[in-house]
Amino acid sequence: MDYFLVFTLGIAVTAVVFFILRPGLFTRSSEDYAMLEAMVEQSIDELETRQAEIMQEIEGKHRALLELQDQIIANFIPASAQSPKVAAVLELAKHEEDVNEIAKKLGLGLGEVQLILSLNKDPDPLAEND
Repeated sequence: MDYFLVFTLGIAVTAVVFFILRPGLFTRSSEDYAMLEAMVEQSIDELETRQAEIMQEIEGKHRALLELQDQIIANFIPASAQSPKVAAVLELAKHEEDVNEIAKKLGLGLGEVQLILSLNKDPDPLAEND
């Protein structure tokens, strides 16, 4: 039992000495994290800038792919092989003409114009659907 008291007294004295000699040892340091916050904000800004650059690059490549798709389609279906009636309907539809107006201007039936438009409905399959 004497050893236990001596041991306990030694621990108590050691703790008191630590509190006196090094008072900040048992407390949480209150370091200023402003520098760390500034670094994190700068990193976030750099990441956002890089993200914008990547998005612009992706948009450019997307446009290039759409142009390449148009060229491939033009090579497989040359304009000379397409019916002039179909070309005229598609041209008027490109200018957002109404189906009835297209039929009247070209002297075609309403069903024929609707059929041509439905068969040529998706000229840009790689384009985004918004």
